[in-house]
Amino acid sequence: MSENSRIQMIRGHPFPNLAWFTKEHIEETLDYDSRDGDFIICSYPKTGTTWLQYIILQILSKGKEFPSFNEALCKTVPFMEMTGRAPVDAMEGLRIYKHHCPFHLIKKNDKAKYLYIYRNPEDTFVSYYYFLQNLWEKNFDFDELFEKFIAKDVEYGRYFEHIQSFLAHKKDKNLLIVSYENLYNNRKEEYLRIARFLGEDYYQNLVKDEGLLNQIIEKTSFDNMKKNLPFVHPGSKEGSEEPVKTVNFFRKGGIGDGKNKLTESQIKRIRDIASEVLKGTEVIKEWYGE
Repeated sequence: MSENSRIQMIRGHPFPNLAWFTKEHIEETLDYDSRDGDFIICSYPKTGTTWLQYIILQILSKGKEFPSFNEALCKTVPFMEMTGRAPVDAMEGLRIYKHHCPFHLIKKNDKAKYLYIYRNPEDTFVSYYYFLQNLWEKNFDFDELFEKFIAKDVEYGRYFEHIQSFLAHKKDKNLLIVSYENLYNNRKEEYLRIARFLGEDYYQNLVKDEGLLNQIIEKTSFDNMKKNLPFVHPGSKEGSEEPVKTVNFFRKGGIGDGKNKLTESQIKRIRDIASEVLKGTEVIKEWYGE
């Protein structure tokens, strides 16, 4: 499969071109009318989506709900570009779902709540590189993929503009922006901040029961999630004689791996683009101290 065929353009934006990412489902995502009270997780690939998803599930269920990776992907927190609207429509009561679309492509509801997580671009790219190799079951040239990553020629477009599309709305009361690094370094404070955004009752549950908060932190630790949440490849078919394929979704976690894999020149190029696109934002101060 050629590099260009990895992407399909829909309404002028690049999306994954895989059998389980149909044009119909992607357009259903873009046109979806959220209901009042919905929780929508928004992100760019490999920035902490799954981590945030399980944190939210644990907070809402007081530490009880911990579905398998694939059950969460398709039913509990449907990934709309893959599933389309049907599983979301079928949900009763509180609804949580997710997508990787930039802010300007999705329809909004002032009475729904949106949570956007972002991550250092160097770590994001390295995680993205290894994930694509596992998902596509082929070797990608690291340097070639890097050039595509900084030139907007990747699924969901260039990362920096994706972040900017949400940062431009950071003052919206129904949008919470979460930093992967802050979440990693300040677990309790950030979990409480997320809980308060979800609802005062959820926040009070954790404030009044530190044991519950510690339990949720432990259950959503990287090591626990890697051990207990295998990701079955979407191309695996039930009843097939072929062995079930799993994708190495959880690789390292943590922060700073980008500096171990990228050259100094590549790091500088990322920094230059980030500083240009995200100039004056708290994100640049967080990453580079500017």
